[in-house]
Amino acid sequence: MSYVEPPLFLEAVDGLSKDDHPHGDIRNGEATMNGIYRAVTRSPAWPRTVLVITFDEWGGFFDHVPPAVAPDANPAVTGLRGFRVPALVVSPYAQRSAVAKGTYDHTSILKMIEWRFGLAPLTPRDAAARNLAEVLDFGAPNLNAPQWTVNPVFALPCFLQGTQGLRATSTPSDRGPAGAGPAREGRGLAGL
Repeated sequence: MSYVEPPLFLEAVDGLSKDDHPHGDIRNGEATMNGIYRAVTRSPAWPRTVLVITFDEWGGFFDHVPPAVAPDANPAVTGLRGFRVPALVVSPYAQRSAVAKGTYDHTSILKMIEWRFGLAPLTPRDAAARNLAEVLDFGAPNLNAPQWTVNPVFALPCFLQGTQGLRATSTPSDRGPAGAGPAREGRGLAGL
C-alpha cells in the first residue's frame, strides 16, 4: 500500500507545482499523474493492484448537491461528508467505462483497505462507509492498460507571469503631446 502526494511546499506559491492546485499549470499535474499511472500499470505488481486517484477537495466550483450527513464521532462538528470529489479506480479488476452510482467518500478507500487486510474500523465514519471494492469485478482480470504520453510543460513562476508588457504599435490616440511618442511603454524583463 502506498500513498503518492506530489511535492507541495513553495511550489504552490510560485506556481511550479506538479499537481492540480491553483497557480500551477495543471498540465504538469496531468504529466505527474500519467507518470504514476505508467509506473503502476507497467509494474510486476500490476495484476494485483488497485490505484485510486482522488482529490482532497472539490476545487471551489459550484455543486448543486448539498453535503450529506455521515456517522461521525463528533457529528455536531464534523458530521457532514463535504462536497463531492472525483475519483478514478484503476485496476485489472476495475470495470471498464463504469460509473459507480453509490455514495462513496474518502473513508471508502479506508474501508476497502480494512476489508482487504481484515482490520477493524478506526472511526464510526469508516465503519459505516461503503467499501470501494464494490466497484471491482474479481472475476477475470483485464491486464490491458492503455498507455499515453503526457509531456510536462515549462511554466514561469507566478511572480513572473504577466510581467512582460505588450509591445504594440502606437496609434495617434496613444500619443501624448504632438511628437512626444507613445504615452505608455511596455514593461517587461529582458530575455523573457
